[in-house]
Amino acid sequence: MGSALFFIIFTTAILSIMITFFTFYFKSKITSMVGMVTSMAMGMSAGLTFGVVIGILLQENFFMATVFSIAIGISVGFIVGLPINIIAVLDGMLSGIMGGMMGAMLGVMTEVVYYDAIIKIMFFLFLTTTVLLIYLFQKEVLKSASALYTNPLFPIILYSFVFLLLQQLEPISFNSDLHHKH
Repeated sequence: MGSALFFIIFTTAILSIMITFFTFYFKSKITSMVGMVTSMAMGMSAGLTFGVVIGILLQENFFMATVFSIAIGISVGFIVGLPINIIAVLDGMLSGIMGGMMGAMLGVMTEVVYYDAIIKIMFFLFLTTTVLLIYLFQKEVLKSASALYTNPLFPIILYSFVFLLLQQLEPISFNSDLHHKH
């Protein structure tokens, strides 16, 4: 596994854990609707992001790629929705199923030359979802958002930094002998 892929998987896992922690820590201060949106967004985006990576890694076994991706999506949606209510758990799990299935399908169907691009695109979508959820938590818990999130320079600087960091790391590639097309 290259350093770019490791960075993406590690960052995605850390951000998922962080949002889960926020949900448990602020469960008494957030509404059911915010909890449901959070569990759905995290289940879907984690399922999609990890699903693409797993779909690429398990290119020849679409069934196992789908099962693993769905398991990750369901787990994230379930855990994030757990402190809220059963509806948030159900929404998170169903979104995780859908995200995991679509992510695995996209990963398996992606051509080798686009592996790097699709993984980075999915990571940026996951990053956007996480930043928006942090903003939502601030608005809900503090009743105001930090000046950092309302400043239009924040996303520009954040995405520029992550983009430049990923460009400095080697491209995401896999052993092409393992991933031949039929």
